Parts: sequence; structure tokens; C-alpha cells
Amino acid sequence: MRDLLLEYDESVDAAYLTVSDDSWDHQVRLDDSRGIDYAADGSVIGIEILSPRRKGVRLDGLPFKDDVSRVMQSVAFRILEGAR
Repeated sequence: MRDLLLEYDESVDAAYLTVSDDSWDHQVRLDDSRGIDYAADGSVIGIEILSPRRKGVRLDGLPFKDDVSRVMQSVAFRILEGAR
């Protein structure tokens, strides 16, 4: 189990899960609502999820799916069916 730190900006309905405090190097977009931030060594440092309150959270393609699901459900964000 990973300890993910959730930051949520209600004014824009955007969530960010911090995985590590390593320095940011680049982001890979999975789609228009999800991105994964990486350090220079290729390790995941964060996960961006846009519109989680309004649209729910798709887990497919995300690293640490079980941990992301646990954190997002703990604040009542809906996990979309078939997205595990």
C-alpha cells in the first residue's frame, strides 16, 4: 500500500495525487482528464485527475490503481465501472 497525498481544488474540480517529492521532469497524458508526472529516472511522482467530482475517476492506465481507488473513494469520488 502506498501513501498518496491528495490535493483537491474544488473551484476547478481537479485532483492531484502526490506519490513522491522527487523533482518533476515530464508528464504523460493518458487522455484529456488524466496525466502522470514522472521524475527524470522514470519513477512516478504524481497523478493528475481532472473533473473527478463531476465525471468520476477512470483507473485504467493509472499506476497504483488500488491505492488511487482507495484514496478517491475515501473522499466520495465515484470510481467508474470497468475502470479497475
